[in-house]
Amino acid sequence: MRPKGKAAILLLIVISLLGGCFAEKPALEDLGADGQGKIKVLYYDESYFYSDYGNTFNAKYPNIEFEVINTSPIQKYMKENGTTYEEEYLRLVEKHKPDVIMVDSDSFEKLAREGKLYNLDPVIEQDKFDLDGYLPGLVDMLREPGGGSLYGLAPNFNTSVVYYNADLFREHHIEPPRNQMSLPELLDLSSRFAGLGSGDDRIYGLSDEYGFADDLLFTLARSLSLRLLDAKGEKINFNTESWKEALEVTTNAIRGHTVYTAPLKPLASGTILHSRTEQFFQGKLAMMIGSSSLIGELRKHEKEVNWDFVTAPVDPAAPEESGFAYVYDIYAIAADSPNKRAAWEFVKYMNGPEMAKAKSRSFRGDLPTRVDYMKEVDGKSMEPFYMLRPQALRPYLWRGLDREFLSGFRTNFSNLVLKELKEMVENGKSAEEVAAAIEIEGNALLEQAREVRKAETANAGKK
Repeated sequence: MRPKGKAAILLLIVISLLGGCFAEKPALEDLGADGQGKIKVLYYDESYFYSDYGNTFNAKYPNIEFEVINTSPIQKYMKENGTTYEEEYLRLVEKHKPDVIMVDSDSFEKLAREGKLYNLDPVIEQDKFDLDGYLPGLVDMLREPGGGSLYGLAPNFNTSVVYYNADLFREHHIEPPRNQMSLPELLDLSSRFAGLGSGDDRIYGLSDEYGFADDLLFTLARSLSLRLLDAKGEKINFNTESWKEALEVTTNAIRGHTVYTAPLKPLASGTILHSRTEQFFQGKLAMMIGSSSLIGELRKHEKEVNWDFVTAPVDPAAPEESGFAYVYDIYAIAADSPNKRAAWEFVKYMNGPEMAKAKSRSFRGDLPTRVDYMKEVDGKSMEPFYMLRPQALRPYLWRGLDREFLSGFRTNFSNLVLKELKEMVENGKSAEEVAAAIEIEGNALLEQAREVRKAETANAGKK
Protein backbone atom coordinates (compact mmCIF):
# COMPACT_ATOMS: atom_id res chain seq x y z
CA MET A 1 0.00 0.00 0.00
CA ARG A 2 2.84 2.37 0.79
CA PRO A 3 4.34 2.32 -2.75
CA LYS A 4 0.90 3.06 -4.18
CA GLY A 5 0.63 6.02 -1.81
CA LYS A 6 3.96 7.37 -2.95
CA ALA A 7 2.96 6.97 -6.59
CA ALA A 8 -0.26 8.87 -5.98
CA ILE A 9 1.62 11.71 -4.32
CA LEU A 10 4.14 11.77 -7.18
CA LEU A 11 1.27 11.86 -9.69
CA LEU A 12 -0.32 14.83 -7.89
CA ILE A 13 3.00 16.68 -7.95
CA VAL A 14 3.39 16.06 -11.70
CA ILE A 15 -0.20 17.22 -12.36
CA SER A 16 0.42 20.35 -10.29
CA LEU A 17 3.59 21.13 -12.22
CA LEU A 18 1.90 20.54 -15.53
CA GLY A 19 -0.95 22.77 -14.43
CA GLY A 20 1.55 25.53 -13.78
CA CYS A 21 3.14 25.01 -17.19
CA PHE A 22 -0.19 25.13 -18.96
CA ALA A 23 -1.70 27.93 -16.85
CA GLU A 24 -3.71 30.43 -18.77
CA LYS A 25 -1.48 32.98 -20.46
CA PRO A 26 -2.07 36.55 -19.23
CA ALA A 27 -3.87 38.88 -21.62
CA LEU A 28 -0.89 41.26 -21.47
CA GLU A 29 2.49 40.70 -19.88
CA ASP A 30 3.69 43.14 -17.21
CA LEU A 31 5.84 46.09 -18.21
CA GLY A 32 8.79 44.73 -16.29
CA ALA A 33 10.78 45.89 -13.29
CA ASP A 34 11.87 49.19 -14.82
CA GLY A 35 8.43 49.93 -16.25
CA GLN A 36 9.89 51.10 -19.57
CA GLY A 37 7.90 51.64 -22.72
CA LYS A 38 7.24 53.99 -25.60
CA ILE A 39 3.86 54.71 -27.11
CA LYS A 40 2.48 56.80 -29.93
CA VAL A 41 -0.62 58.76 -28.94
CA LEU A 42 -3.11 60.51 -31.18
CA TYR A 43 -4.23 63.84 -29.66
CA TYR A 44 -5.34 67.35 -30.62
CA ASP A 45 -2.05 69.03 -29.80
CA GLU A 46 1.19 67.97 -28.13
CA SER A 47 1.32 70.74 -25.53
CA TYR A 48 -2.33 70.19 -24.56
CA PHE A 49 -1.67 66.47 -24.32
CA TYR A 50 1.04 66.90 -21.72
CA SER A 51 -0.93 69.44 -19.68
CA ASP A 52 -4.09 67.30 -19.81
CA TYR A 53 -2.63 63.85 -19.22
CA GLY A 54 1.02 63.30 -20.12
CA ASN A 55 2.72 65.15 -17.27
CA THR A 56 0.70 63.54 -14.49
CA PHE A 57 1.05 60.11 -16.08
CA ASN A 58 4.83 60.51 -16.38
CA ALA A 59 5.02 61.42 -12.71
CA LYS A 60 3.71 57.92 -12.01
CA TYR A 61 5.42 56.16 -14.93
CA PRO A 62 8.61 58.17 -15.61
CA ASN A 63 10.11 55.54 -17.92
CA ILE A 64 7.28 55.53 -20.45
CA GLU A 65 7.94 57.88 -23.35
CA PHE A 66 5.35 59.48 -25.62
CA GLU A 67 5.31 60.38 -29.26
CA VAL A 68 2.31 62.67 -29.80
CA ILE A 69 0.67 62.77 -33.22
CA ASN A 70 -1.32 65.97 -33.62
CA THR A 71 -4.76 65.83 -35.24
CA SER A 72 -4.89 69.62 -35.71
CA PRO A 73 -3.64 69.54 -39.37
CA ILE A 74 -6.69 67.48 -40.42
CA GLN A 75 -8.75 70.59 -41.21
CA LYS A 76 -6.02 71.82 -43.56
CA TYR A 77 -5.82 68.46 -45.31
CA MET A 78 -9.60 68.43 -45.77
CA LYS A 79 -9.47 71.74 -47.66
CA GLU A 80 -6.49 70.69 -49.73
CA ASN A 81 -7.84 67.27 -50.69
CA GLY A 82 -11.60 67.84 -50.73
CA THR A 83 -11.99 64.99 -48.25
CA THR A 84 -14.04 64.37 -45.13
CA TYR A 85 -12.78 64.65 -41.58
CA GLU A 86 -13.17 60.92 -41.11
CA GLU A 87 -11.21 60.13 -44.29
CA GLU A 88 -8.31 62.33 -43.22
CA TYR A 89 -8.47 61.04 -39.67
CA LEU A 90 -8.29 57.40 -40.80
CA ARG A 91 -5.47 58.29 -43.18
CA LEU A 92 -3.56 59.80 -40.26
CA VAL A 93 -4.08 56.62 -38.24
CA GLU A 94 -2.90 54.46 -41.11
CA LYS A 95 0.17 56.61 -41.75
CA HIS A 96 1.44 56.98 -38.17
CA LYS A 97 0.03 53.78 -36.62
CA PRO A 98 -0.49 55.16 -33.10
CA ASP A 99 -0.70 52.78 -30.17
CA VAL A 100 -3.33 54.86 -28.36
CA ILE A 101 -6.05 56.27 -30.57
CA MET A 102 -8.20 59.22 -29.52
CA VAL A 103 -11.30 58.72 -31.61
CA ASP A 104 -14.75 60.25 -32.01
CA SER A 105 -17.88 58.12 -32.05
CA ASP A 106 -18.13 57.90 -35.87
CA SER A 107 -14.60 56.60 -36.40
CA PHE A 108 -14.80 54.46 -33.26
CA GLU A 109 -17.69 52.49 -34.72
CA LYS A 110 -15.89 52.05 -38.04
CA LEU A 111 -12.56 50.97 -36.53
CA ALA A 112 -14.19 48.62 -34.02
CA ARG A 113 -16.30 46.87 -36.67
CA GLU A 114 -13.29 46.49 -38.97
CA GLY A 115 -11.31 44.75 -36.23
CA LYS A 116 -8.66 47.47 -36.00
CA LEU A 117 -8.99 48.02 -32.25
CA TYR A 118 -7.79 45.86 -29.39
CA ASN A 119 -10.47 44.13 -27.31
CA LEU A 120 -10.02 45.47 -23.78
CA ASP A 121 -12.15 42.87 -22.01
CA PRO A 122 -9.40 40.29 -21.30
CA VAL A 123 -6.95 42.81 -19.81
CA ILE A 124 -9.74 44.53 -17.87
CA GLU A 125 -10.55 41.17 -16.30
CA GLN A 126 -6.86 40.40 -15.73
CA ASP A 127 -6.18 43.73 -14.00
CA LYS A 128 -9.53 43.78 -12.17
CA PHE A 129 -10.17 47.23 -13.63
CA ASP A 130 -13.40 48.65 -12.17
CA LEU A 131 -16.15 49.27 -14.72
CA ASP A 132 -18.92 49.60 -12.14
CA GLY A 133 -18.03 53.18 -11.25
CA TYR A 134 -18.99 54.61 -14.65
CA LEU A 135 -22.02 56.65 -15.62
CA PRO A 136 -24.95 54.20 -15.84
CA GLY A 137 -25.29 52.86 -19.37
CA LEU A 138 -22.00 54.28 -20.61
CA VAL A 139 -20.06 51.02 -20.83
CA ASP A 140 -23.04 49.26 -22.46
CA MET A 141 -23.20 52.07 -25.00
CA LEU A 142 -19.47 51.73 -25.77
CA ARG A 143 -19.91 47.98 -26.27
CA GLU A 144 -22.51 48.38 -29.03
CA PRO A 145 -20.12 49.04 -31.95
CA GLY A 146 -18.04 46.01 -30.93
CA GLY A 147 -20.96 43.61 -30.82
CA GLY A 148 -20.73 43.34 -27.04
CA SER A 149 -16.95 43.62 -26.70
CA LEU A 150 -15.33 46.73 -25.26
CA TYR A 151 -12.83 48.43 -27.60
CA GLY A 152 -12.50 51.83 -25.95
CA LEU A 153 -13.13 53.89 -22.84
CA ALA A 154 -14.20 57.51 -22.40
CA PRO A 155 -12.91 59.51 -19.41
CA ASN A 156 -15.27 62.47 -19.96
CA PHE A 157 -18.75 63.19 -21.25
CA ASN A 158 -21.05 66.13 -21.74
CA THR A 159 -24.73 66.65 -21.20
CA SER A 160 -27.28 69.39 -20.65
CA VAL A 161 -29.45 70.28 -17.68
CA VAL A 162 -32.14 72.83 -16.92
CA TYR A 163 -30.62 75.70 -14.93
CA TYR A 164 -33.12 77.77 -12.97
CA ASN A 165 -33.16 80.99 -10.97
CA ALA A 166 -34.51 79.85 -7.59
CA ASP A 167 -35.00 83.44 -6.39
CA LEU A 168 -37.28 84.20 -9.34
CA PHE A 169 -39.44 81.15 -8.62
CA ARG A 170 -39.68 82.03 -4.94
CA GLU A 171 -40.49 85.69 -5.64
CA HIS A 172 -43.46 84.74 -7.84
CA HIS A 173 -44.59 81.78 -5.69
CA ILE A 174 -44.06 79.24 -8.45
CA GLU A 175 -42.90 75.70 -7.76
CA PRO A 176 -39.39 75.18 -9.26
CA PRO A 177 -38.69 72.48 -11.85
CA ARG A 178 -37.91 68.91 -10.85
CA ASN A 179 -35.81 66.14 -12.34
CA GLN A 180 -37.08 64.09 -15.31
CA MET A 181 -39.68 66.53 -16.57
CA SER A 182 -40.65 66.38 -20.23
CA LEU A 183 -40.27 69.49 -22.34
CA PRO A 184 -44.06 69.98 -22.60
CA GLU A 185 -44.14 69.91 -18.77
CA LEU A 186 -41.34 72.48 -18.64
CA LEU A 187 -43.18 74.66 -21.15
CA ASP A 188 -46.32 74.43 -19.02
CA LEU A 189 -44.27 75.53 -15.99
CA SER A 190 -42.66 78.26 -18.07
CA SER A 191 -46.08 79.59 -19.12
CA ARG A 192 -46.69 80.71 -15.52
CA PHE A 193 -44.16 83.49 -16.10
CA ALA A 194 -45.92 84.76 -19.24
CA GLY A 195 -47.30 88.24 -18.74
CA LEU A 196 -44.85 89.14 -15.95
CA GLY A 197 -43.05 92.37 -16.72
CA SER A 198 -43.21 94.22 -20.02
CA GLY A 199 -40.99 95.63 -22.75
CA ASP A 200 -37.31 95.21 -21.98
CA ASP A 201 -38.24 93.97 -18.49
CA ARG A 202 -40.48 91.15 -19.69
CA ILE A 203 -39.82 87.90 -17.82
CA TYR A 204 -39.58 84.69 -19.79
CA GLY A 205 -39.94 81.25 -18.31
CA LEU A 206 -37.56 79.25 -20.49
CA SER A 207 -34.88 79.56 -23.13
CA ASP A 208 -32.34 77.42 -24.88
CA GLU A 209 -28.74 78.29 -23.98
CA TYR A 210 -28.47 80.52 -27.08
CA GLY A 211 -32.10 81.45 -27.51
CA PHE A 212 -32.74 80.63 -31.17
CA ALA A 213 -36.14 79.28 -32.20
CA ASP A 214 -34.72 76.44 -34.30
CA ASP A 215 -32.65 75.30 -31.29
CA LEU A 216 -35.84 75.19 -29.23
CA LEU A 217 -37.44 72.95 -31.87
CA PHE A 218 -34.35 70.73 -32.01
CA THR A 219 -34.24 70.55 -28.21
CA LEU A 220 -37.82 69.34 -28.20
CA ALA A 221 -36.94 66.83 -30.93
CA ARG A 222 -33.96 65.48 -28.98
CA SER A 223 -36.04 65.11 -25.84
CA LEU A 224 -38.52 63.04 -27.86
CA SER A 225 -35.80 60.96 -29.60
CA LEU A 226 -36.79 62.22 -33.06
CA ARG A 227 -34.53 61.65 -36.07
CA LEU A 228 -33.88 64.03 -38.91
CA LEU A 229 -32.90 61.44 -41.53
CA ASP A 230 -34.75 58.37 -42.69
CA ALA A 231 -33.77 54.85 -41.60
CA LYS A 232 -31.24 54.54 -44.46
CA GLY A 233 -29.64 57.86 -43.53
CA GLU A 234 -30.14 59.18 -47.06
CA LYS A 235 -32.95 61.74 -46.95
CA ILE A 236 -34.54 64.17 -44.51
CA ASN A 237 -37.73 62.70 -43.11
CA PHE A 238 -39.52 65.73 -41.68
CA ASN A 239 -43.07 65.40 -42.94
CA THR A 240 -44.19 63.18 -40.06
CA GLU A 241 -46.79 63.48 -37.32
CA SER A 242 -44.07 63.70 -34.65
CA TRP A 243 -42.32 66.63 -36.35
CA LYS A 244 -45.64 68.37 -36.99
CA GLU A 245 -46.47 68.08 -33.31
CA ALA A 246 -43.04 69.46 -32.38
CA LEU A 247 -43.61 72.41 -34.73
CA GLU A 248 -46.99 73.12 -33.12
CA VAL A 249 -45.58 72.99 -29.59
CA THR A 250 -42.68 75.29 -30.52
CA THR A 251 -44.91 77.79 -32.32
CA ASN A 252 -47.44 77.99 -29.49
CA ALA A 253 -44.64 78.55 -26.96
CA ILE A 254 -43.21 81.42 -29.02
CA ARG A 255 -46.61 83.00 -29.68
CA GLY A 256 -47.59 82.84 -26.03
CA HIS A 257 -44.28 84.33 -24.81
CA THR A 258 -43.77 81.12 -22.87
CA VAL A 259 -40.18 81.00 -24.11
CA TYR A 260 -37.57 83.53 -25.09
CA THR A 261 -36.25 83.30 -28.64
CA ALA A 262 -34.16 85.66 -30.72
CA PRO A 263 -35.92 87.36 -33.67
CA LEU A 264 -37.07 84.90 -36.34
CA LYS A 265 -34.64 85.86 -39.06
CA PRO A 266 -31.86 84.00 -40.92
CA LEU A 267 -28.49 83.58 -39.25
CA ALA A 268 -25.56 85.10 -41.08
CA SER A 269 -22.61 82.84 -41.77
CA GLY A 270 -20.17 83.04 -38.86
CA THR A 271 -22.81 84.29 -36.41
CA ILE A 272 -21.30 84.43 -32.92
CA LEU A 273 -23.48 82.69 -30.38
CA HIS A 274 -23.95 84.24 -26.95
CA SER A 275 -25.47 82.43 -24.02
CA ARG A 276 -28.46 83.84 -22.14
CA THR A 277 -26.65 84.08 -18.80
CA GLU A 278 -27.06 87.88 -18.66
CA GLN A 279 -30.85 87.62 -18.90
CA PHE A 280 -30.73 84.81 -16.37
CA PHE A 281 -28.82 86.91 -13.84
CA GLN A 282 -30.94 89.99 -14.47
CA GLY A 283 -34.03 88.07 -13.37
CA LYS A 284 -35.53 88.11 -16.88
CA LEU A 285 -35.23 84.38 -17.49
CA ALA A 286 -36.41 81.71 -15.08
CA MET A 287 -34.98 78.57 -16.73
CA MET A 288 -32.27 77.90 -19.28
CA ILE A 289 -31.37 74.61 -20.97
CA GLY A 290 -27.60 74.44 -21.25
CA SER A 291 -24.52 72.24 -21.08
CA SER A 292 -22.24 71.57 -18.13
CA SER A 293 -19.79 74.14 -19.55
CA LEU A 294 -22.28 76.84 -18.56
CA ILE A 295 -21.48 76.26 -14.89
CA GLY A 296 -18.20 78.10 -15.35
CA GLU A 297 -20.03 81.25 -16.48
CA LEU A 298 -22.55 81.01 -13.67
CA ARG A 299 -19.87 80.55 -11.01
CA LYS A 300 -17.77 83.55 -12.02
CA HIS A 301 -20.63 86.00 -12.59
CA GLU A 302 -20.29 89.08 -10.40
CA LYS A 303 -23.97 89.19 -9.54
CA GLU A 304 -24.97 86.57 -7.00
CA VAL A 305 -28.09 84.62 -7.86
CA ASN A 306 -29.46 81.56 -6.15
CA TRP A 307 -29.25 79.22 -9.14
CA ASP A 308 -29.59 75.46 -9.32
CA PHE A 309 -30.33 72.80 -11.93
CA VAL A 310 -32.37 69.69 -12.70
CA THR A 311 -32.09 67.09 -15.47
CA ALA A 312 -32.56 67.98 -19.11
CA PRO A 313 -36.05 67.26 -20.45
CA VAL A 314 -36.76 63.57 -21.04
CA ASP A 315 -38.94 61.54 -23.34
CA PRO A 316 -41.92 60.36 -21.22
CA ALA A 317 -41.58 56.98 -22.95
CA ALA A 318 -38.02 56.61 -21.63
CA PRO A 319 -37.65 58.86 -18.55
CA GLU A 320 -34.42 57.14 -17.43
CA GLU A 321 -32.56 58.16 -20.61
CA SER A 322 -31.17 61.41 -21.95
CA GLY A 323 -30.96 62.51 -25.57
CA PHE A 324 -28.49 65.21 -24.50
CA ALA A 325 -25.70 63.07 -22.99
CA TYR A 326 -22.84 62.06 -25.26
CA VAL A 327 -19.13 61.24 -25.30
CA TYR A 328 -16.81 63.03 -27.69
CA ASP A 329 -13.38 61.46 -27.08
CA ILE A 330 -12.98 57.69 -26.79
CA TYR A 331 -9.56 56.18 -26.14
CA ALA A 332 -8.70 52.86 -27.76
CA ILE A 333 -5.63 50.74 -28.49
CA ALA A 334 -4.69 49.68 -32.01
CA ALA A 335 -5.13 45.95 -32.60
CA ASP A 336 -1.68 45.77 -34.23
CA SER A 337 0.11 47.87 -31.61
CA PRO A 338 3.43 46.32 -30.51
CA ASN A 339 3.20 48.25 -27.22
CA LYS A 340 -0.17 47.13 -25.90
CA ARG A 341 0.83 46.88 -22.23
CA ALA A 342 2.27 50.41 -22.06
CA ALA A 343 -0.70 51.67 -24.09
CA TRP A 344 -3.13 49.95 -21.73
CA GLU A 345 -1.41 51.44 -18.68
CA PHE A 346 -2.01 54.88 -20.18
CA VAL A 347 -5.64 54.23 -21.19
CA LYS A 348 -6.26 52.69 -17.79
CA TYR A 349 -4.77 55.71 -16.06
CA MET A 350 -6.79 58.22 -18.12
CA ASN A 351 -9.98 56.36 -17.26
CA GLY A 352 -9.16 55.51 -13.67
CA PRO A 353 -10.27 56.96 -10.34
CA GLU A 354 -7.09 59.01 -9.87
CA MET A 355 -7.60 61.04 -13.05
CA ALA A 356 -11.35 61.40 -12.43
CA LYS A 357 -10.57 62.83 -9.01
CA ALA A 358 -8.02 65.27 -10.43
CA LYS A 359 -10.41 66.42 -13.17
CA SER A 360 -13.19 67.04 -10.67
CA ARG A 361 -10.92 69.32 -8.64
CA SER A 362 -10.19 71.54 -11.64
CA PHE A 363 -13.67 71.48 -13.15
CA ARG A 364 -13.78 73.28 -16.52
CA GLY A 365 -17.02 71.92 -17.94
CA ASP A 366 -16.01 68.37 -18.84
CA LEU A 367 -17.69 65.81 -16.61
CA PRO A 368 -15.76 62.72 -15.48
CA THR A 369 -17.56 59.58 -16.59
CA ARG A 370 -16.83 58.06 -13.18
CA VAL A 371 -19.72 59.08 -10.97
CA ASP A 372 -18.07 59.15 -7.55
CA TYR A 373 -15.79 62.15 -8.02
CA MET A 374 -18.09 64.98 -9.02
CA LYS A 375 -20.58 65.04 -6.17
CA GLU A 376 -21.15 68.78 -5.93
CA VAL A 377 -20.11 72.20 -7.20
CA ASP A 378 -20.42 75.17 -4.87
CA GLY A 379 -22.64 73.13 -2.59
CA LYS A 380 -24.97 72.12 -5.44
CA SER A 381 -25.51 68.41 -6.05
CA MET A 382 -24.27 67.19 -9.45
CA GLU A 383 -26.75 64.31 -9.47
CA PRO A 384 -28.86 65.76 -12.34
CA PHE A 385 -25.85 65.39 -14.64
CA TYR A 386 -25.37 61.74 -13.73
CA MET A 387 -28.79 60.23 -13.10
CA LEU A 388 -29.85 59.62 -16.74
CA ARG A 389 -28.43 57.01 -19.10
CA PRO A 390 -27.07 58.30 -22.44
CA GLN A 391 -29.16 57.17 -25.41
CA ALA A 392 -26.41 56.94 -28.01
CA LEU A 393 -22.73 57.55 -28.68
CA ARG A 394 -23.59 60.83 -30.35
CA PRO A 395 -26.66 63.09 -30.40
CA TYR A 396 -29.29 61.08 -32.22
CA LEU A 397 -31.04 63.96 -34.00
CA TRP A 398 -28.17 64.71 -36.41
CA ARG A 399 -26.96 61.13 -36.71
CA GLY A 400 -26.08 60.20 -40.27
CA LEU A 401 -25.00 63.66 -41.40
CA ASP A 402 -21.36 63.44 -42.42
CA ARG A 403 -18.96 65.90 -40.86
CA GLU A 404 -17.73 67.27 -44.18
CA PHE A 405 -20.90 69.28 -44.69
CA LEU A 406 -22.52 69.29 -41.27
CA SER A 407 -21.61 72.88 -40.40
CA GLY A 408 -22.53 74.40 -43.77
CA PHE A 409 -25.66 72.30 -44.21
CA ARG A 410 -26.78 72.87 -40.66
CA THR A 411 -26.62 76.66 -40.99
CA ASN A 412 -28.66 76.54 -44.19
CA PHE A 413 -31.10 74.08 -42.69
CA SER A 414 -31.47 76.18 -39.54
CA ASN A 415 -32.28 79.23 -41.67
CA LEU A 416 -34.90 77.21 -43.53
CA VAL A 417 -36.47 76.15 -40.21
CA LEU A 418 -36.40 79.75 -38.92
CA LYS A 419 -38.08 80.99 -42.09
CA GLU A 420 -40.86 78.41 -41.80
CA LEU A 421 -41.34 78.96 -38.06
CA LYS A 422 -41.74 82.67 -38.79
CA GLU A 423 -44.48 81.77 -41.28
CA MET A 424 -46.25 79.73 -38.61
CA VAL A 425 -45.87 82.25 -35.78
CA GLU A 426 -46.64 85.44 -37.72
CA ASN A 427 -48.71 84.36 -40.70
CA GLY A 428 -50.58 81.30 -39.46
CA LYS A 429 -49.05 78.77 -41.86
CA SER A 430 -50.09 75.26 -40.80
CA ALA A 431 -47.75 72.63 -39.38
CA GLU A 432 -48.68 70.33 -42.29
CA GLU A 433 -47.55 72.92 -44.84
CA VAL A 434 -44.39 73.75 -42.92
CA ALA A 435 -43.35 70.13 -42.37
CA ALA A 436 -43.80 69.39 -46.07
CA ALA A 437 -41.85 72.51 -47.10
CA ILE A 438 -38.97 71.75 -44.72
CA GLU A 439 -38.71 68.19 -46.02
CA ILE A 440 -38.69 69.25 -49.68
CA GLU A 441 -36.35 72.23 -49.31
CA GLY A 442 -34.21 70.47 -46.72
CA ASN A 443 -33.54 67.57 -49.08
CA ALA A 444 -32.61 70.05 -51.79
CA LEU A 445 -30.09 71.64 -49.40
CA LEU A 446 -28.76 68.22 -48.48
CA GLU A 447 -28.28 67.25 -52.12
CA GLN A 448 -26.62 70.60 -52.79
CA ALA A 449 -24.17 70.02 -49.94
CA ARG A 450 -23.34 66.57 -51.28
CA GLU A 451 -22.76 67.93 -54.78
CA VAL A 452 -20.43 70.62 -53.41
CA ARG A 453 -18.43 67.96 -51.65
CA LYS A 454 -18.20 65.82 -54.78
CA ALA A 455 -16.89 68.82 -56.70
CA GLU A 456 -14.32 69.60 -54.01
CA THR A 457 -13.14 65.98 -54.05
CA ALA A 458 -12.87 65.98 -57.84
CA ASN A 459 -10.94 69.25 -57.91
CA ALA A 460 -8.56 68.02 -55.22
CA GLY A 461 -7.89 64.88 -57.29
CA LYS A 462 -6.77 67.01 -60.27
CA LYS A 463 -4.06 68.80 -58.28
